[in-house]
Amino acid sequence: MSRNEKRNRSEDDSSDDEVAEYKKANQEFDRENERLDKRNRELDIQVRQLKREISVLKTKSERKTKGQLRIDYAWDGEEVNLADRVSNWVKTYLFPRYKFLKDNWMEYSEEEKSLSNFVQRKLKMERVEDFQGAWERVICPTIQNKYVVVRCNLNNDVRKAYKGK
Repeated sequence: MSRNEKRNRSEDDSSDDEVAEYKKANQEFDRENERLDKRNRELDIQVRQLKREISVLKTKSERKTKGQLRIDYAWDGEEVNLADRVSNWVKTYLFPRYKFLKDNWMEYSEEEKSLSNFVQRKLKMERVEDFQGAWERVICPTIQNKYVVVRCNLNNDVRKAYKGK
């Protein structure tokens, strides 16, 4: 083998090593980038939740309208439609059967006997990607508000019926 052939071979080997090293570094960069993107999305969700919580805590704990809930929780159109669906379901199904909800009913749980799981099955939302987020942002406040409104209406009807007699 001549000197030129050896030099060409060693240059080819070194360029192959550089290419392999570059590919490895690029793969590591891509993995790290994906991990950071995922973390960024998680933190964005957490920031939105905390902002909503702050706005809710700043407002008085009075009886709220749907419009106030929409502003407090920064609902988009899809979430407003879900809130209407939940509100109607609470009025026609949940309240007539369950006048009083258990303590800690607002906590999200995937257990079979939890209210969140019950609502998910009854509203046929098993395939919803972020049901926990929807539960905390839309469903809980809507159920709470609807129970307040329905109880208030019920009390007013009872008062009206018996006050006149």
